[in-house]
Amino acid sequence: MASPIQIVEVAFPAQARVAYETGARASQIHQQVWVLEGSIDVSVGDERHRLGTGDCLALLLDRPVAFHNPTLTGARYAVVITTMPTSWR
Repeated sequence: MASPIQIVEVAFPAQARVAYETGARASQIHQQVWVLEGSIDVSVGDERHRLGTGDCLALLLDRPVAFHNPTLTGARYAVVITTMPTSWR
């Protein structure tokens, strides 16, 4: 059986920026970001979050999401993603 959970570790270079356009979906996709080293800025729609080592942020992927490393050193973070079946709503 396939797991509904995916975990990825990201090495995020200094000054890097990445954005994902997303919107409403048929199923809910939840994401948790856990900073393992360094600091990153995470934007979820109009909300802005500054995360440092050890910080976590849980979010629903229903709005545009952007990641930025504003520092001069690399950062590492883990992303945990799970898709909730429509019947769980």
